[in-house]
Amino acid sequence: MHRIILPLLIFGSFILTYADSAVQTDWSGGPGVLGPVIELSDQFYHDTGVEWGCIPGDIVLHKLMYTVDEEFSGASSVYSEDINGDGDMDVVCAAFKDDEIIWWENLDGLGTSWTEHTVDGDFDGALSVYSEDINGDGDMDILGAARFAYDITWWENLDGIGTSWSEHTVDDDFENACSVYSDDIDSDGDMDILGAANYANDITWWENSNGLGTSWIEHTVDGNFGSAWCVYSEDINGDGDIDILGAAWGDDDITWWENLDGLGTSWTEHNIESNFNSAMSVYSQDIDGDGDMDVLGVATEDDDITWWENLNGLGTSWTEHTVDGNFDGASSVYSEDINGDGDMDILGAAYDDDDITWWDINNYSACGELVSSILNLGNDPDWGAIDWNASTPSGTSVSFLVRASDDYGNMGIWSDTLTAPCSLDGILNDYDSYFQYTVLLETESPETTTPSLYDVTISWDPLGIEESAEPIPSGTEMFPFSPNPASSPVVRFNLPEPASIDISIFDLSGRLVSEIRGDEYSPGYHDVLLGDFSPGIYFCRMISGDFTATKSFMVIE
Repeated sequence: MHRIILPLLIFGSFILTYADSAVQTDWSGGPGVLGPVIELSDQFYHDTGVEWGCIPGDIVLHKLMYTVDEEFSGASSVYSEDINGDGDMDVVCAAFKDDEIIWWENLDGLGTSWTEHTVDGDFDGALSVYSEDINGDGDMDILGAARFAYDITWWENLDGIGTSWSEHTVDDDFENACSVYSDDIDSDGDMDILGAANYANDITWWENSNGLGTSWIEHTVDGNFGSAWCVYSEDINGDGDIDILGAAWGDDDITWWENLDGLGTSWTEHNIESNFNSAMSVYSQDIDGDGDMDVLGVATEDDDITWWENLNGLGTSWTEHTVDGNFDGASSVYSEDINGDGDMDILGAAYDDDDITWWDINNYSACGELVSSILNLGNDPDWGAIDWNASTPSGTSVSFLVRASDDYGNMGIWSDTLTAPCSLDGILNDYDSYFQYTVLLETESPETTTPSLYDVTISWDPLGIEESAEPIPSGTEMFPFSPNPASSPVVRFNLPEPASIDISIFDLSGRLVSEIRGDEYSPGYHDVLLGDFSPGIYFCRMISGDFTATKSFMVIE
């Protein structure tokens, strides 16, 4: 006799043991795999309302997300400003594939209804966009960087409502211009312009020498910033001077330069992150409301939108936080109160998906779900249990639906909602070798709280289904024990014709504790009392000719 060694699962007040299990602890591989698969791995089928890349390995409810435009070809840069002066925040974007500079009017002030307006439809390689009152006339102008034209340009808002524009060139030989921004770098009261040049590895600013935006003097901040892709400015260390931030696509760097003299003529470099894969966008805002300036960034290779917390307010100590770890082709990020609720939202552009999207980061979806891939067990199981580990703050819940089938093309209906780990006996049909689950996350307080799922485990007993290659007599079946647990276990089976039956009982260690051999039974259903056993977990193996099956049962006093 072979010794049987089985894992142990504990649920509440009862114990279940099963020989095989499938565990999923990571969903970062993303959706789209229906299967069947031979292991759950890190992939799944589809999701709605949940975020599975925000915290590595976990599933949480999605922060509320809204779409501005999902067909903006090659969305490369995004910004928010009140372009038409109506008091709410509009959105400005550059479309690299279509050479366009566009702004969307926020019609309802809530960020849920938008109208598109074109600023320039032929800006060759439009890669970056920003808005500022460059000429000091009281309305918002728009700036752009054109990668193929090597242009740093600004458009004057002639009528103040964003329907008439006049173009002004700042620099038409800024090699592979990738980014543009505006700020008063030298503290002289007018708006200067900053740029990043990819081929030239340059971070540069142009001094607005006459205050009208028609005469410019160039100053270099860093001429060796590897594949410089994005530039921004803010007082990072709180000393009253405007500092400069940069994202280096080639060097994977997020960096800021301290404006030592306050005039933009002397700079010291500080590194925030040196391993931010294909850093493409950088921005600064007080995200956590603690009074100092934090930094946001986009890593396009990793599809990441991330923010770094300025721990000491001086820009020398940082902690990283992920906003969205699966924003496909993420190319730009910005923070603004889009819906006018007093909280800062986050606005993003996804180049690969042609999306302009914003997140209400202080609110979660009220509910969400994730559906697994179909798992092929490779055998006909006697189902064991489902277990999971989750964090469920007050007012939140994590629950599951399950289903199994012998045909992965027709998985059938879902089970009732499982609100706690439990046995699958009676929920799934034994011998159905294809399995799938849905996890449901819910919260009663979407403005503050989300549950989290860390892992899920499915177990089953394959001992009862490793039949020989010979055909099983039609209708021969061994049924699950019921009731289970019981003080006097009864094995139930069906025979289509007269047959000799061998019944063997094993304890948890695999030791044979009882045996009924060679008894003859007539066709039909049979109940056989197995005898008296000490309290514990046992396995009952039934053999009839070429048919073999094993079921577990528990004995109680």
